[in-house]
Amino acid sequence: MKAWREATSLIIAAKNAAKSSESYDYALLLLKRSQKTSFAGAFVFPGGLVESADADLKWHNIFQHQHLNGRTFESLFYNLKDRPVIFHKKNNQLPREVSLRISAIRETFEECGVLFCQQIDGTQESETYPISGELLNFWQQKVHNDASEFYNMCSTLKCFPNIWALQEWGNWLTPTYIPAKSRFNTAFFFTSLGKLPNTQIDHNEVDELLWAQPQQVLNSHDSWLPPPQMYEISSIADYHKIEDLKEFALKKAKIGAIQFFPVRILLRDGIVVVLPGDSMYPTQVNFHENEVIEKLDMTVEEFRNISTNIHRTEIFDDSKEIKILLPSKL
Repeated sequence: MKAWREATSLIIAAKNAAKSSESYDYALLLLKRSQKTSFAGAFVFPGGLVESADADLKWHNIFQHQHLNGRTFESLFYNLKDRPVIFHKKNNQLPREVSLRISAIRETFEECGVLFCQQIDGTQESETYPISGELLNFWQQKVHNDASEFYNMCSTLKCFPNIWALQEWGNWLTPTYIPAKSRFNTAFFFTSLGKLPNTQIDHNEVDELLWAQPQQVLNSHDSWLPPPQMYEISSIADYHKIEDLKEFALKKAKIGAIQFFPVRILLRDGIVVVLPGDSMYPTQVNFHENEVIEKLDMTVEEFRNISTNIHRTEIFDDSKEIKILLPSKL
């Protein structure tokens, strides 16, 4: 999988007491990528590239001194069968289920100042570590410049990454028709909060921070969402109560992350992008060549009508309308 750079992304849903026409009782955190970064101008979940420091075995020095309350690394491993490549064990590193969570927590702190850590002495009452002001500025900049500083920060502040707050959500591989330099193998995680946390964006990477309800984001004409974000928010949008969303997330976590490698099908009046579980998804996919199938004698609707199982995105040439058709719920 060397053609893909490894990354993590964290979906954060926070309880929001404000009333709205959409009747959601929570909001999702989205960040608008700066013009200096990849996916410039896109609204994405917090996240970024995995660094070697995230998997350093010295993290044991911090975890062995903290109050686990019966929790272990093994409690993160719901399903170890048929794991996506990004979760495969590497020698002389932390288990990937641990290091990828550390990566997601580090990147979230770096980009928006929300720190999913707990004090080692077990006295912390808040869901996120209370860091602000000059201390936040100092460590946010140091971690931005050097990922290994995240360990040093946790050691100095006597806190540990709360990896147990993150649940496995999914795994996306950028399609091969995208240039190799822009391909990512991304592990997605989910977490929830009882209220909106304090935030502070890193202007090196982020232009804007947005708390928004799922349908609000999907209906907006001002928010460009990359395909994984559009798909995941669409799957979340059915859940108007955060407790129902948390239950859905737990079910997904117990199944384990499923790798999504989109395959593009060119049709007479548009494009369909199929995902695993769709009856038209190839029995075998080629991870090394441009995976595009041509069926120019059929329309999008005709192609849908001959499909027994649907799990896809439909893009229509004339109207530029995008439809995300999800399989039945878990």
